[in-house]
Amino acid sequence: MKRVFLLFAICLTAVLLVTNSGQSKLKSYYSGDAVNFDNDLYVSSTNTDSLEVFKLENKELRRIITLRPFNAKFNKYGNFYDSKLSVENGRLFVYVIGDFTLYKYELVNDNQLSLVSSNKNTYWEWYNRVDKFGDNIVTISQKSVKVWNSDLQVIDSYDLAKSETPYNIRSYNDQYILNIQDGYLTVLDRGTRTLTANIALNYKNKVGNRQAYQDDNGNIFVVDDYYAKKFNLEGKLLASFKHADYDGYDIAASGDNDYLYFSNGIGVVKLDKRTMEETDYRWATGLGGSRGWAMGLKVVSNNGDKVVIFNNANILILDGNLNKLASFETTAEDEETSTENLFLRLDHILGAPNATVVLTGGGYFPNEQLTVDFAGTKTKAKADSRGRFQQNLTVPDKTTKAAQGVDIKVDGESSQLTYSISFMIQ
Repeated sequence: MKRVFLLFAICLTAVLLVTNSGQSKLKSYYSGDAVNFDNDLYVSSTNTDSLEVFKLENKELRRIITLRPFNAKFNKYGNFYDSKLSVENGRLFVYVIGDFTLYKYELVNDNQLSLVSSNKNTYWEWYNRVDKFGDNIVTISQKSVKVWNSDLQVIDSYDLAKSETPYNIRSYNDQYILNIQDGYLTVLDRGTRTLTANIALNYKNKVGNRQAYQDDNGNIFVVDDYYAKKFNLEGKLLASFKHADYDGYDIAASGDNDYLYFSNGIGVVKLDKRTMEETDYRWATGLGGSRGWAMGLKVVSNNGDKVVIFNNANILILDGNLNKLASFETTAEDEETSTENLFLRLDHILGAPNATVVLTGGGYFPNEQLTVDFAGTKTKAKADSRGRFQQNLTVPDKTTKAAQGVDIKVDGESSQLTYSISFMIQ
């Protein structure tokens, strides 16, 4: 199998090298998160600069949320850089980072997010990643790893200098932090804040997104560009599996903890966790559409294992036997369509009491409820899937002889975005 796998990889490389240059407009899915909630599989990613949330329904991975952060000071949308799905007390939350801010949203239904809270730091620390260490949310930057409580207050911090690869910092328990950097896997004891192991790995390129995994027995698993390896906490090699000599990315355990799955660009391999022997494999290209290249990997227990692959131009869902269940492929249209800035427009800018004016607007969250305040008279509206709306309004009766200028203000109930426009009552 390995010989055929390697030959296929060489052919795939040739195909990728001659890919139409027009496809470069497509952004790659290389990382994200996945979780089981109410027996449904949810996936998130920010690789397109927007927060995208997906839901597996039958054999379709459906995108249900697309969102970008709003900068009220400049009245424009920015970018998100990472997301973490978290089930807390029977509710599904999404933590997202953008620039210097950590956001917490709740998925209140399958097409609407509600902003729960946010925290913008004042010390100019640019966040690169958000994750969970046990029950706590953490933010990771090139300066430090910060641990937050449920009220988005920093309760601990670790100085992991030179963290140019924040994707590679992980923790699976309250005791150790794993980090792959400069060709080494380091193990940091969280209590003593000292390194307990410094394990040399074999990467052709020492800078890249990689993930190590630690099980409940303390064993550490990692895949470099040649082997999937199993170590103890002292850094002793316990077992290994030779793969197809391609880029090692992520490795994760099955729901029953008996198997491992790892990605190496050209595909996904399933191993017996105890012996590190191969039980199955699947090529990534072609399963989810064009330009498959398996990078980020998440395994979720959802009626058996669901293996989520961030597979270059697509997100791919496999079952525990590595059979394809669904995929979502990014398109040029997705990349060319940006989130609108907030705007409001009127068909008339002045009118007499009891006259009808038409208000249109956009830039709000998709499908969110809106409150329209017309000089103290409030009505409800709802944004469509693009965050736009149109509402007929009745000019309020103001008891004044002179023309009076008033504001029409629209508040987004979930996004907490506010915008207003002036109107003259005759």
